[in-house]
Amino acid sequence: MTAPLRWGAFAPQGWKLEYSGWAAADAWDRTKELARLTEQLGYHHLWVYDHVETVPRREPTHVFEAFTTLAALAQHTTTIKLGQMVTCAAYRNAGLLAKEAACVDVFSGGRLILGIGAGWYEREYQAYGYPFPSAGTRLQILEETVEVVKRLWTEETVTYQGKHLAFDGAYCDPKPLQQLPELWIGGGGEKVTLRIEARHADKTNWQTGLEGFVRKSNLLRGYCDEVGRDFDSVVRTHGPDCRVFDTEADLQRWLDSPQGGSLWGGGDPDEYVRDNLVGTAEQVAEKAQAFVDAGCREFVLWFRDFPSSESLEAIAHEVVPNVRL
Repeated sequence: MTAPLRWGAFAPQGWKLEYSGWAAADAWDRTKELARLTEQLGYHHLWVYDHVETVPRREPTHVFEAFTTLAALAQHTTTIKLGQMVTCAAYRNAGLLAKEAACVDVFSGGRLILGIGAGWYEREYQAYGYPFPSAGTRLQILEETVEVVKRLWTEETVTYQGKHLAFDGAYCDPKPLQQLPELWIGGGGEKVTLRIEARHADKTNWQTGLEGFVRKSNLLRGYCDEVGRDFDSVVRTHGPDCRVFDTEADLQRWLDSPQGGSLWGGGDPDEYVRDNLVGTAEQVAEKAQAFVDAGCREFVLWFRDFPSSESLEAIAHEVVPNVRL
């Protein structure tokens, strides 16, 4: 059975410096406005990042925390799903994570998506005093967290002894209202992360170009075969940057500006435009269609013109109707 095509958007929370210079109360008011608008426009899910300090440079400005933000937004929306792209498995005790997420599911009437990953932002770990183990260890923590969270959501008590996590008769109540909230695993590591996704993920999220998406899809298919899982049961999603321009000249002016395309990574602007949903509405629809044709079924969009709503609205009105399965 073919998965439906769905669209998601981030709520601005300050992580990418979009609220620099704003008062905290004004920033939160704008986040609430945009969350409500995202729902009204028909997006299927609304996302936040699980980070506490800014990128691409560290600044003392607002970064609203993921789960408290979702708990609050659950009270300002009614139908849209709510997720994190993606929870860092090492930032919280896995039992606390399971409880926080279950509470958000209850507060929202059963709308939680649990996005989870191994974590990568080393300077943030250092600033907050979190240990930053090797990539291999972080991936082990990720897999153990996935295993124990599912058990905490479905069993009365949980006793668990892993390499890194241990629980001794733990309760986790309330349980989610959903029998099991969707589990999205973020990350495209081709030797280990994709194998974890093949074993555990309802959905994957990769932030990569089309060529990388196709390559990772082929690898995921092989890993699913190894564990005896139907490849089509793992829904593949894409999380690109997005900005819609009226003309190509407008796009070029933005790329040439200090706030333009290569700001986050200092990379080649041409590669940035190629790999992200950036351009005129027609160009963005064409690029999104290519991902859909390659098997992508859901998009999670970060809008580069936040806290404006222009691109958020343009995608809903000018792109979504022109991308089809």
